[in-house]
Amino acid sequence: MKFLIVGDSHAQYFNITNQLRVVNHSLRGINAVTKAVSAATVTGVGRLSSTLGLGSDIPRWLESYEPDFAVFNLGQVDVELGVPFRQYVLGDEESVEDRLKFFISTYVDYLDGLDIDSNKIIVKGVNLPVLCYDRAKSVKYIMRILTERFADTEVDKERRASVLKNLTETYTSDVMRTDLALHYNSMLASACAERGFGYFDINEQLMDEKLGMIDPRFIPSKFDHHIVDSLEVRSMHWNWLIKTARNKYWH
Repeated sequence: MKFLIVGDSHAQYFNITNQLRVVNHSLRGINAVTKAVSAATVTGVGRLSSTLGLGSDIPRWLESYEPDFAVFNLGQVDVELGVPFRQYVLGDEESVEDRLKFFISTYVDYLDGLDIDSNKIIVKGVNLPVLCYDRAKSVKYIMRILTERFADTEVDKERRASVLKNLTETYTSDVMRTDLALHYNSMLASACAERGFGYFDINEQLMDEKLGMIDPRFIPSKFDHHIVDSLEVRSMHWNWLIKTARNKYWH
């Protein structure tokens, strides 16, 4: 079975190592090409002229690799970083629900236009947020992302101070951001079902049911918004992907 996996940096967990093949026997006979493009977004993929060029790269990769299944792992950047950017930097007053609808319609419309059978398309949902259990760390991380392109001018210094004040006072809680990821995935799964795409996510394994959020063992201690990269996590990705692909193949 041959897979082409395309996504943002969160697609890195699909990279197969020798150790992973030893501990996960289901990977026997699996051939995978992973294109993990850092900072890739759902809203960018629909624009062929986007800076990352992902929208035009994907058709070329499909033609080159001729996969049995094309797997798409996008949306984490849009949901976790794009939503607060629009709210705190752009001053967008659109509801979060409408933003999510826009992300999803842009995503599935693009995939629907690809020259590949819809039955060969599989979409992975976003992961639960790891910026939890430490609000100061969460605000600091998001603040860095939101203002990384601000210049060292008086105007931008004032903008930066305003963003920090608003972010500190109103940034949503860990629980609400967890619910946001789950809600987005629910909407995405429905949209995929309508188009005939496969869908899966790994949040059932990431969740600590008692806490209602991500299990701390999947949270990196470093300053990052990616889940821990381990053999266990990579196996989760592949176990769910193979299960989804087998269901698509036989149905």
